[in-house]
Amino acid sequence: MSGQLHDIQQKMAQYELDRWLTGSLFTWQWWVLLALLFVPWFLLFRLIDRRRAYSIWFYGLTVLIATSFTDDLGAEIGIWVYPIKLAPYSLIGFPFDFSIVPVAQMLMFQYFGAWRSFLMALTAQALVFAFIGEPLSVKSELITYYGWTYAYSFLFYMITGVSAKAFVHYWAPKNQ
Repeated sequence: MSGQLHDIQQKMAQYELDRWLTGSLFTWQWWVLLALLFVPWFLLFRLIDRRRAYSIWFYGLTVLIATSFTDDLGAEIGIWVYPIKLAPYSLIGFPFDFSIVPVAQMLMFQYFGAWRSFLMALTAQALVFAFIGEPLSVKSELITYYGWTYAYSFLFYMITGVSAKAFVHYWAPKNQ
């Protein structure tokens, strides 16, 4: 049984590599993904409040873990697929999970400290990501959904942002 599983994994790995080399690497979408991976971090490094950096990074790491885990789970159970990838052997969308979502939320966490203003900013961000960013990603063939809706994404962004803020406020040192 384990030999069969190994054979299937080997065939799948070869398929993924071939698909990446012929259908992803150096396409315009691949270049967009590469920019989406690096540009947000460049902006964050220029804008981050260094006095509050610990709590901002802690918040961002919490968001990154939540988005990566959820993204991996969704890809594993087949409710979304990334047709274009930066790297061949990845289920998850690196630019979204490791850059766009955490960096945007880190900046929001930095600029909107009070719960009321944070919730308003989070709602605006979740609306933009779920109902503008994700449809553009689908249209650009960066992601394909199977039974997932933009409304679910909106709820995910809201729950992730609120949970991460509550988690950081509970665990981060109070002098930050």
